[in-house]
Amino acid sequence: MSITAQAIEKDLAALWKDGSEEKAKSRGLQRVYTTNLVAYASGHEEGYRVEQILNDLAEKHPGRYILARPAADPTEPPLRYYVSGHCFFGSGREKKICCDLIKLVAQKEVIENLYGFTFSLLLPDLPLEFWWPGDLPYNNAFFDYVAEESNRVWVDSSQFTQPIQSLARLSAFWENRYPHTLLCDLNWIRIQRWRSLIAELFDGEWSRYLKEIRQITIEYGEGTQPTRSFFLACWLACQLGWEYRGPRLGQFTQELLLEGPQGKIEVLLKPVPVPDIKRDRIFAVGLLTQGEQAGLFTVVRDQDPHVVLARSEINHKLAFSRALSFEHLHSNELLDVGLKHLEPDPVWKKTLAFAGTILEKPDLTLPGPA
Repeated sequence: MSITAQAIEKDLAALWKDGSEEKAKSRGLQRVYTTNLVAYASGHEEGYRVEQILNDLAEKHPGRYILARPAADPTEPPLRYYVSGHCFFGSGREKKICCDLIKLVAQKEVIENLYGFTFSLLLPDLPLEFWWPGDLPYNNAFFDYVAEESNRVWVDSSQFTQPIQSLARLSAFWENRYPHTLLCDLNWIRIQRWRSLIAELFDGEWSRYLKEIRQITIEYGEGTQPTRSFFLACWLACQLGWEYRGPRLGQFTQELLLEGPQGKIEVLLKPVPVPDIKRDRIFAVGLLTQGEQAGLFTVVRDQDPHVVLARSEINHKLAFSRALSFEHLHSNELLDVGLKHLEPDPVWKKTLAFAGTILEKPDLTLPGPA
């Protein structure tokens, strides 16, 4: 028997009905949908991880959640589905807010063309968020069609196997290929606190030192790709009107030479040995200024990785110091932060475009890996 969207909706209705409408009312069940969220997992293990993240996310952003993942066993049916409900106490604990998750498990030759069936399961008149947690695909029909219909697509550049090539492609083609779809990167949210702390160091009277920055050092975990460090450098360049004059990069380098209105700026992306290696994690940022009063502005992880120290020194004398909690954010927390804001992020868009001026131009005529 073929699987239809009507059959899935019927199972969901039976799941929530639970005997009678009156019984559901007496239990205080209230189905709430604020968004459609589609996620695509490239494998069985990733599918399990993504499903747990969606379960956690549903509490803060109730909606219609759809997870598509490939079957683990080639002898399984071409397509299977599972439905589940999630209920959470609302304010005052007098009502339970409920939403649902639909899991589609399909063989590899089926799943890539499952976009039409997925569209038939979406709730009307709600935004569509699309989360692609793995490596960037280049010729995947599911990604292409769902991205085209989505309000926003979430990628995670920390998962890109070839970050230079993938970021260059996103910068080069996204606006033309998906003009009505916002692009967001979980790595951009990961560096949000670093950006805020750096901005705070130069707030008020300290802003005059911005034009005197001559060197930036960003330390990251040895053995990882400095994608976040690179984004942070691009953000600073965009905010301060710097330009890149060097050759386009086919791989990350430890030194970038930028030029601002007041002269040249050296950016050092420095790998450092660390005991708790996390993919692409930043460990310290230092900004050195030159002028009548030389300054050093730093944000550094303490020996406790959950604490950072923000400080500034002017003429080798301490001018400001502050310790802050810096908890590691997991994917569900990053998505929670991102989903709270529906409006476009012009700073992210500008930063990605600037990154595209540094990275080697991609050949968009080549399909690349799936």
